[in-house]
Amino acid sequence: MQGVAPRGPDVRSAGLVVALCAALIGCGSGAAAPNRDASSMGTDAASPDAPDAPPADGPESDGAASDAWPADASSLDATTVAPPPGPYPRPTYTRLAETGLLADAEPRRISADALPFEPTYWLWSDGADKRRWLRLPPGTQIDTTVMDHWVFPIGTKLWKEFSLGGVLLETRLIERYGDGPEDYWMGAFVWNAEQTDAVLAPEGQADINGTFHDAPAQKDCLACHRGEAGRVLGFSALQLSRPADAARVGPTIADLVRQGLLTAPPDGGAATAFSVPGDPAAAAALGYLHANCGHCHNRSGTAWPDAQMVLRLETDETDVTSSALYRSLVGQPLQYWRGGAITQRIVAGDPDASAIVARMSARGDKDQMPPLATEKTDPTGIAKVRAWIASLPSAGAP
Repeated sequence: MQGVAPRGPDVRSAGLVVALCAALIGCGSGAAAPNRDASSMGTDAASPDAPDAPPADGPESDGAASDAWPADASSLDATTVAPPPGPYPRPTYTRLAETGLLADAEPRRISADALPFEPTYWLWSDGADKRRWLRLPPGTQIDTTVMDHWVFPIGTKLWKEFSLGGVLLETRLIERYGDGPEDYWMGAFVWNAEQTDAVLAPEGQADINGTFHDAPAQKDCLACHRGEAGRVLGFSALQLSRPADAARVGPTIADLVRQGLLTAPPDGGAATAFSVPGDPAAAAALGYLHANCGHCHNRSGTAWPDAQMVLRLETDETDVTSSALYRSLVGQPLQYWRGGAITQRIVAGDPDASAIVARMSARGDKDQMPPLATEKTDPTGIAKVRAWIASLPSAGAP
């Protein structure tokens, strides 16, 4: 792990985070409205995303104009900056209330210093509604020495809540407590039927509260998170690059730069916004694959021994055809799975002959992708990938 430098004297501490969070959603007085997956919001799955707006490939926030990250927090009172925390013993949580997310005993009341955020490209979770929060320790920064692989300071916590039809199902936590590559606490807290408490499920739990939703066992969490050095998937340079007025809750990368929360800001400073390459159809598909497949399909990911395939994008990739993702897929023979007459990962111009579409469309057997945490196919995501493949010029075409 790379070390994390303390913030400079002009950086605000926990008091600033509380003020910013309160400005965003008034989280000290109640929870924000849940975000919906595109499938439950009636999104047109076949329509490409506009190049100057975040893809409509997942849940959307309430889009309130007042929910904007302050560009200038100089008028807010700062409190004393505490020294960055050092390693501490592995947490022994048994209930969500012990983790610091909840402000009091009311299950939907969120602590004021838990900052809500949303990624630009969403991970499919069988149509579940999701909310996410981040808490950075006072006086710390995110180590962005490697822009595509952020390393978070010891003491960082990230929560992700899942619900269906307004019924809370589980809330997951990732917490970094030490210097080592495995010093991350990961687990899921399952909500009871009364919606009054969430208890750790070390072995996971199937069909929570009468739904088809399953919480993962703690031992399975690293299957997805091991492929990223900082173990965090949805809070990154690419995932936070979008227009400031986009209908997403929480900060953009430009906001983090302005607040001094990155050790090595990008060359463009607060004007930086990385983008997925390609026209709208390509950007929609590549962004989807990055968010849903890239955490396992990269050189450090769980899937690498079986299939040397890169489905993760890097911030310096500005051309579709030269990206590792494109070169890993288009015209490439299968290594691991043999789906009858299908022999290539992607056949340009022919979605039905492409293994990636077949595997995204499969559930309940060894062919399904992703192999974990999903029991339903994602029609929106499949439509994006099919549209992109259909747009590719076939072999021999002029």
